Amino acid sequence: MMTLKKTLIAAIIGMVPVYSFAAQQLTEDQANSLQSFKQISVRGAFYTDSDYLTAMSKAADKEGAASFYITTTNISPSNDTLRIVYANLYKSNAPKAQEKTESLRRFEGIYEYPKSKAIRLEPYDIVRIRGYFPSEHDINQAIAKEASNKGAYAYFIDNRSELGSNLQVVAYLFKKDAPERKLQPENAIPYDSEAGQLALAQGGEAAMQVEKPGYYSPSAFNEKFYAEKFNNKVKVVDNNVSSKNTTTTSVEKVAEPQRVNRYTVTLSDGRKIQELNDATAAKMVPFNTIKFRGYYVTDQEISYQAGKRALDGGAKYYHIARIAQDTNGPNITVFVDLYR
Repeated sequence: MMTLKKTLIAAIIGMVPVYSFAAQQLTEDQANSLQSFKQISVRGAFYTDSDYLTAMSKAADKEGAASFYITTTNISPSNDTLRIVYANLYKSNAPKAQEKTESLRRFEGIYEYPKSKAIRLEPYDIVRIRGYFPSEHDINQAIAKEASNKGAYAYFIDNRSELGSNLQVVAYLFKKDAPERKLQPENAIPYDSEAGQLALAQGGEAAMQVEKPGYYSPSAFNEKFYAEKFNNKVKVVDNNVSSKNTTTTSVEKVAEPQRVNRYTVTLSDGRKIQELNDATAAKMVPFNTIKFRGYYVTDQEISYQAGKRALDGGAKYYHIARIAQDTNGPNITVFVDLYR
C-alpha cells in the first residue's frame, strides 16, 4: 500500500515503459543476481516516474552501462516534483553476484529454510501438526521430526495459529534438489483487467507481464491449495501422553487460484477492490483519473476513500497516482488512476 509521503505516476503512455536510451531498467531479482560496477544519482524536477527513469537511462548511457536498478528516490518536502534518484549500474557482461554462504539451522538433522529461500522452491509435501509446544525450539523439533520421517532435506514453517493452549503449525517440506516454483512475474498485471487481456493479445514480452494461471504467488504459499494437492491431514501431537494417542484428522479440501497478493479495500456493503502498486500500474493504462480532497490521518483512510470512489467510478483496480499537500492547512488532494 502507498505511503503518505510518496508521489507516484501521473501519466502512463504505454503498456510497458519504453525509453529512447540504451540502458534498461532491471527488476529487483535481476539486479540482485548481478554485480554492479558503479552507483550514480540524478536530480531534478520530475513530474512522472517516466521522467526520472528516462533521465536515469540517459545518465547510465554516459557511464557506459547496459542497465540500471533504482535503489532510492528522495523527494523534497517542499516540492514533490524535486527528486534525487540513486541507482546501481551494470555492464552488459556483468558477472553474476556471488551467493552468500548460508548459515542454516538444523533440527533432527533437517535444515530450516528461511522464507526468502523456501518461497522460490517447490515443496513436495506439507506438514500440519497441532499440540502443546512451550517454546520455539519445541516447535522446530516437532516439525523436524515429522520432516525426517518423510525423508525431507529441509522445511519451512509458514504459519502458526493458537487453538486455546495449543498451537497449529504449518510447514512445507523440500527435497535437496527441489525444483524452482513457477512464480508469477514480479508486479504482474491482473489477468482479468483490460490491460491484462490487451497484453495477452499483444503477445511476446508484454504477455509475459500478465498473471499466469497455474503459476504461484511470488510472496506467499497457498495452504489450502497445497493441502488439497498433497491430500494433507492434521496430526495432533499431545506432548503430555503417550504417542499412541497421536491422531490425524482430515482438512477441508478447497483449491484456490494462485494470485498475486494486493492490498484490498472492502466497503460496508461487501464490495471489494484492489490497489495496484507502482510497478504494476506503470505497465497499465488507466481509463480515467479522479481526484478528491480532504483531511486524512492514515494511509488506510486514504486507500479506503480512493477505493470507494474507484468502485463508484466503475473500476476493477485503482492506483494512487499522486498526493498534493495544501499550501495552507492540513488538507490533501489525492489523484487516483482507475483501471478496468
